[in-house]
Amino acid sequence: MSVIDDIKANIDIVDLINSMGVGLRRSGRSFVGFCPFHPNTRTPAFYVYPDTQSFYCFGCHASGTVFDFVMRKQGIDFKEALELLAERAGIRLEPKNDAQRQEDARRARLLEINGIAARYFNYVLLNLSRGEPGRAYVARRGINQDAIDAFQIGYSLDEWGHLFSYLHDKKGYSVEDIIAAGLAIPGERGPYDRFRNRIIFPIRNVRGEVIGFGGRALGDEQPKYLNTPETPLFKKSEVLYGLDLARDAIRATNRAIVVEGYVDVITAHQYGFRNVVAPLGTALSKAHINQLKRLTDNVYLALDADAAGQKATLRGLETIRTTGEEEGEGRMVTTAQGIVRLENDVTIRVIRLPAGRDPDEVMAADPNLWQQLVEQAAPVMDFYLEAYTAGLDMHDPIQQRQAIERIIPLLSELDGAAQRVYVARVEQITGVRSELIVDLLRARVQPARRNDRSRNKRPLLRPEEPPLPPTPSTPLDERRRKTEAYLLALALRYPSVNIAIEKLLEEYHTRCREAGELFGAGVEDLLEDPLHQAIWQAYLATPLDQRPTDQESLQAWIETLGEPLTGGAKPLLELLERRPDDVRFRHEAEQCARILRKAQVMERIRRYNERLRELDNEEEMERILHHLRELSTYAEQITQPRRSSTFPDLRDLLGNG
Repeated sequence: MSVIDDIKANIDIVDLINSMGVGLRRSGRSFVGFCPFHPNTRTPAFYVYPDTQSFYCFGCHASGTVFDFVMRKQGIDFKEALELLAERAGIRLEPKNDAQRQEDARRARLLEINGIAARYFNYVLLNLSRGEPGRAYVARRGINQDAIDAFQIGYSLDEWGHLFSYLHDKKGYSVEDIIAAGLAIPGERGPYDRFRNRIIFPIRNVRGEVIGFGGRALGDEQPKYLNTPETPLFKKSEVLYGLDLARDAIRATNRAIVVEGYVDVITAHQYGFRNVVAPLGTALSKAHINQLKRLTDNVYLALDADAAGQKATLRGLETIRTTGEEEGEGRMVTTAQGIVRLENDVTIRVIRLPAGRDPDEVMAADPNLWQQLVEQAAPVMDFYLEAYTAGLDMHDPIQQRQAIERIIPLLSELDGAAQRVYVARVEQITGVRSELIVDLLRARVQPARRNDRSRNKRPLLRPEEPPLPPTPSTPLDERRRKTEAYLLALALRYPSVNIAIEKLLEEYHTRCREAGELFGAGVEDLLEDPLHQAIWQAYLATPLDQRPTDQESLQAWIETLGEPLTGGAKPLLELLERRPDDVRFRHEAEQCARILRKAQVMERIRRYNERLRELDNEEEMERILHHLRELSTYAEQITQPRRSSTFPDLRDLLGNG
């Protein structure tokens, strides 16, 4: 058994979920409660199955094992979940080498230094007479004591070495570690404090650990806002300020609101709007969006109403779209409620702020107005139309053309119904006839639609159809595990395998569209072992120019993954020692894909049959039988060999294609 199987065997999923704040009650052989991943207070829809040690929510379709639950609930990645669950299960992970142990010790020291510095800054603000400039600023911004305590706001004295002396002389930390934490800068006369005469905002990761600081100058010093430089703990483009305090509220409201500054976040929490976060002086990044996607599928942007704020909003929107495109899910679509959203499972809205007012000013002056602005937030396409036509004279043909050139690419990404609606809107705004706009859209070369990953990962049942019980996450049998491992090894070694698998699965999808929509069309959709999934995700996250292209570079890449991924990936190299002929590796990968997909289809058929035995409603039974017929046809398609591109196919000769 692998360490993952050991952990699953030693942790009861019911006990784990109960201990993490979800009250479960027994319902037959399973347990039921309110889902922690979406607002759900009337009808319990969250089911936990002790027999299979899995969970499923019939409301938001969250599902999986103890690993999936912890990753979603804590907002952490697989590696962190593995460490947390191993500790809970009393299982010792593979011992780390000396370099890894030294790096862990160094990170622990830096976290300790940052924690002490945060308490120091906070003490200076609250207790020292020389902290009066900081107290005056905090009072002027209307920040109360509860908010000061919650965010641990502080003040740095207008001195060159006060913090450094405290950390080095009184606390005994080395010069190298204080500099590495970003709190001091080396100089000719010795290290000196980075933050001086500034309001200090400790920056914490999602677990609440202080990883850096933001400082707002109180005098004329530039820059006005200063952040900790990049350190082993702190990467500015990956951190959202306030996320540790906002995480639960984002889940509860199923909405994350992104504002621009520290004080906007603090004021929001002070007035009870706890689902608010902010990037650290940068546009939204892919890392930001991925963090938020773990918690919600609704992102509201509330950046300043001035020109700079509008540009920042546009940059944020482009980041979200780019993130989706890289994942194959970047097109804009329309929901049943008419809201324009992206296929990457993020619905975007833009909060329109009154001219010249920041979010914190609106909240402090009138919390009800802020709530109203949130509820009236504009769909993203409305914001695009306003932004792309702002400042243009729609009576000037040249400027009309400018506006249309900006808008046409967006219109081309919309689904048909939404496209017709917004063509009419564009006609109203620009004065350009809708017929001409449609002609321009037709003339535009449509990019090929990427795989519909987000929808394929969950059943597309009719709205009125009762939800299907989840696939129990049973341990993989040995044949399945070996097949997965070999496919993964081939996909890592030969870049063309990924494309070949997508092409194969897309063919099946085309032949049996309804059944095909239940499954994805990529390598990741065939992998069910969590370790295999994590290794493949690490590969996809690697820039194209850094991905392995031969056995040697693959071995080097595996060493960079860190445990437990490195240990899990090394056996894959052994599978490649019996390397197939260059002509055969794609064929073998496709054969693995067929075996894995056939197993998924047969498991889905089994679940439908179980559901059928429980039903007594004829209409529902007919729907289930329809799904079974579709899946059976799909299974037959998988079993049939593919047509040969080189030799005549007997089915062509017989006319049975």
